Amino acid sequence: MAAGSVMRSRLDYGERQILFELQVLRAFIRACDATGIPIPGDSDLLRAEITGLVWELPFTRNDGSWPPKVARPVLATAQHHGVPTCLLDWTRRSYVACYFAASAMLHASARSEHIAIWALNRRKLQDWGAVELLEMPGATSTNLAAQDGVFTVSTLEATMGGGMESTTVENLLHYDDSDNDPIPLLWKLTLPTSEAPELLRLCADFGVKGSTLFPGYEGVAREVKDKAFAGELANTFPYID
Repeated sequence: MAAGSVMRSRLDYGERQILFELQVLRAFIRACDATGIPIPGDSDLLRAEITGLVWELPFTRNDGSWPPKVARPVLATAQHHGVPTCLLDWTRRSYVACYFAASAMLHASARSEHIAIWALNRRKLQDWGAVELLEMPGATSTNLAAQDGVFTVSTLEATMGGGMESTTVENLLHYDDSDNDPIPLLWKLTLPTSEAPELLRLCADFGVKGSTLFPGYEGVAREVKDKAFAGELANTFPYID
C-alpha cells in the first residue's frame, strides 16, 4: 500500500511514505496494547524511536535509514498477520511456498493462466544491495514457526521512494546483477493454473496444509475451504449425481 493512495501531504514522496508506515506501526502497537497482546521486540528504545515527535525522529529525514532495526521484530509480526509493511514474506520450505501459491489461486475471484513461486539464493544476499534478510524466533508466532517463515526488509533506498507497493519481487529484480552468472539470485517457477488442485493435494501428502500451517481453528477452517475450492469435497459422495 503506497502512502499516495491514502495520505495527502506537501512532503516529498519518500518522506510521506515514511510517515505513513510510521503511522501504520504506531496503530499496530496501540491495538496490541489495548488488547494486552505482547509485542515482539518491545522495549523503551522501540517506544522512543517511533513515538517521539515526528520531526525529531532521524529516519524522517529521508536518509534511507527506514525502517530502523529496533522496529523490525514488530514489523515482522505485523506483516505476518496481514498488515502492509515494507517487509516481504518468504519461507525456507518449498512445499509451503507451493501451498500458498495453489491455495491463493483457488480462492481468487479472477484467475491468471499460471501460478508462480520465487526462489531466493541466500548465498548471494550481498547482491540485494539495500534489501536484507530478517529471521525471527519461532516464538514470535505459532504460524510463523509452522510455516518456517523469514522476511526480506526493503529499505527506503531499495524501494526508490515507491513505498510498500514497490517491495514486490518483480520490482526488486533490478538488484540482481547476475545476468551472466550461471547461478542466479532469483528463480521464478510457474505452473498452469489448472494444476493448482493437484499441487494442493501433493502438498497435503507431505503434511503441508491449512491445519498444519495455521495451528488452530483458523487453519482447520482454511483446510476445509481449500478442499472445497479444489473440488475434493464433491468426490466424497460418489453416488450423488
